[in-house]
Amino acid sequence: APVDQRTGTYFIYDREFWFRRQEGAERAPTGAYTRVGYGVSTATYTTMEIGFEKPLGDPIRASSQTPEDLQTTDTMFLTNLIQLELELRVSAALFVTGAWGTSNTLAGVNQWSDFANSDPIANSQTAIRTILRNTGAKPNTLFVGLLAWEKLAEHPLVLDKYKHTQVGVMTPQLVAAVLGVENLVIGDSVQNTGGENLAFTGADIWTDNALFLVKNAPALGVANGAYTFMWNERGNVPWAVEDYRDEPIRSTVTRVFTHQTSNVVSSQHGYLFLDVAA
Repeated sequence: APVDQRTGTYFIYDREFWFRRQEGAERAPTGAYTRVGYGVSTATYTTMEIGFEKPLGDPIRASSQTPEDLQTTDTMFLTNLIQLELELRVSAALFVTGAWGTSNTLAGVNQWSDFANSDPIANSQTAIRTILRNTGAKPNTLFVGLLAWEKLAEHPLVLDKYKHTQVGVMTPQLVAAVLGVENLVIGDSVQNTGGENLAFTGADIWTDNALFLVKNAPALGVANGAYTFMWNERGNVPWAVEDYRDEPIRSTVTRVFTHQTSNVVSSQHGYLFLDVAA
């Protein structure tokens, strides 16, 4: 959600006004209409600048014997870093217990890795029904980590829905249809959790969780569970790339930056299952 201020206020339409049946709907031919209203509350966001830069020394550029453009490679490296940083920040804000109206931790036979006993279809129906009854909106997106996806794609109850009509290889679209959502997004990005000068240790950014979410294009009066607010200071949505000269060190410095914060703006528009795989 691009915003034109670094920090600001947004409205939250209080749901109790929108779903309560109002008295006085009937009107006599010359009678007055019953006047009604609704309430709003507010919350705030504050974006934080994040970014990286890398110098490219003139002697290094001049002596390079490889065909690639070293500054282009620097830009690719920095862009990868900021994408990684953004995913880590969104994951930390949204893929954790307590962020949503319901956070349901699965354990033992209820985990989707227990093919004989678990029931992800029933879990999905519970999530959809809960969000619908709390907000009037059905979740249209399921966001899962890679471990959760692996169990969903091989789960017998999911495969059983297509056993007479489809080759037994599940796609996100097929699984989404079984679970009753429009879109299924798989978070499969990884990070190196090894410290500096230590061996590479690859780890999932998105863990074995599954988030049912009302997700629409950002707009006033449109339901959404969460926003990543980005202050568009100077064309930095989703991020900006620029360079400048640092003459004291005879280098061209490439910089990538943005301003962002990820906020749950309506916790009732999401339902999170945690630890869906053993």
